[in-house]
Amino acid sequence: MKDFNFYDNFKVKSLNGRYITNDSIYKLHKVHNYSILGYSVDNKPIYYFRVGSGKKKILIWSQMHGNESTSTKALYDALSYFSKIDHNSLSHLSLHIIPILNPDGALVYSRENYNNVDLNRDALLLTQKESVLLRDLYKVIKPHYCFNLHDQRSIYSVSNTKNPSILSFLSPSADSKKSETKSRIISMKIIASMSKKLSTIIPDCFSRYNDDYNENCVGDTFQSLGTPTILFESGHYQNDYQRENTRKYMCFALISSLFSIAFDDFTKFNHEDYYLIPKNTSYLTDVFLRNVKVKQDGKYFTTNISIMYREFLNNISNQIEFEPYIDKKGDLENMFGHNDIDFSNVSKRFDLNMNPVNDLISRVD
Repeated sequence: MKDFNFYDNFKVKSLNGRYITNDSIYKLHKVHNYSILGYSVDNKPIYYFRVGSGKKKILIWSQMHGNESTSTKALYDALSYFSKIDHNSLSHLSLHIIPILNPDGALVYSRENYNNVDLNRDALLLTQKESVLLRDLYKVIKPHYCFNLHDQRSIYSVSNTKNPSILSFLSPSADSKKSETKSRIISMKIIASMSKKLSTIIPDCFSRYNDDYNENCVGDTFQSLGTPTILFESGHYQNDYQRENTRKYMCFALISSLFSIAFDDFTKFNHEDYYLIPKNTSYLTDVFLRNVKVKQDGKYFTTNISIMYREFLNNISNQIEFEPYIDKKGDLENMFGHNDIDFSNVSKRFDLNMNPVNDLISRVD
């Protein structure tokens, strides 16, 4: 892990921010020699490339939710690491990569595809072109492992703490009983090996994603077909709304997992160590305002207010902007903010009927 101190030496600096599209990654075509796997519903190319010469095949896809781009950036950083620093590991691996499975959603910064379908709920019916392309590639290459790369919202915390879940991982269930199948145990061991590394870098800031089985989810499906599958979730680091810090830690997680598979390090771990990773919870909000004096419908009272940021694409600047809105108000026990402000010493009353979000946010600033 010592090489991670030199992250800036291999970070792909041409990829930045939250808005990552086919145009963003195409500039890396000469490095990775893309082919076109097929086309999206709106006839956008879905790129594919292969890295490594080893016998262990790993299928990796990112941005099946078009607005979840952090892990895409981290993936390219990890590939840069293996190209510039670690030339050995990829001689044991063959990585089959779809960097953006949902280019239509990426273009308009949407979770869903052009038909407003969540591709991660289409594994059973395979109604969308993108879903069929992924499944066909799976059948052709017959991977030994699958990596499913996503982003998670800023609401996620670690267990019963206010620590942000910067990263979370899942060994998906293969059935409704959450059976410890052979493939699932292997996934658990790989995650356990990652967690040991991450505990020295972001201690108490990574977690284990909910493992309720859903036959419509791609990871659950591939796990049920006997392929060890891991869900990677890039979360929120305080004041890092472009997720450049999160990107760095996800890069480390990907490198660690690939190294573990390349050299079979995960076999040294007990799969039960996976359950020692704390669960993902949702105790956080973007801004938490405590003891706010408010007026609403002619009544005066003191309350707590949760403010979230709504993300949207500015079509003029091609940048992602963040619009605050009141998400909840009330006692809101066991809730914390990435930015947590106590209004006890503020005498002003805010009229909730007048939508005082900007007034509140200006007070925070």
